[in-house]
This record gives sequence, structure tokens and C-alpha cells, in this order.
Amino acid sequence: MREYITLAELPAGKRARIIGIHGGHRARLRLYSMGIREGIEIKKLSGLFHRGPSIIEVGNAQIAIGFGIARRILVEVLE
Repeated sequence: MREYITLAELPAGKRARIIGIHGGHRARLRLYSMGIREGIEIKKLSGLFHRGPSIIEVGNAQIAIGFGIARRILVEVLE
């Protein structure tokens, strides 16, 4: 069974695939410009569950995502 959660809820050290981004046009464009889009695999390196930024690995880059945006990114947890 597939498990879908937000990026903010994803535990550190886990890999996931981005399923959807629920945000405005500007937020989506900004994420797209950083290589964050539906279908790509990411790894969450660190993050605080309540209100902290999430640091993710996208390819060879490490990107910090604020809590407000991280809770609008839906991911599928990978084994």
C-alpha cells in the first residue's frame, strides 16, 4: 500500500517521490526553478517536525524548504 504524507511529516533520512505540489503559481515556479517537481525522488536530510525548515537532497544539491511550503508538498515514501 502506498503511503502519502507531506514533506514536513517525512522523517529525516527517508527517501520519497514528489506526488504533488499544492501552492500558488509563484511558489510552484520557484520550486520548479530549484528542480523540485512532481515525479522526482528526494531524500530528506534533516528537519524539525514543528515549524522548522526541511533540508532535502535533490540530485547533487541540498535545498532548505520552509515549513509552510514543505507542508504543501505531497510525497510518497519509498522503501
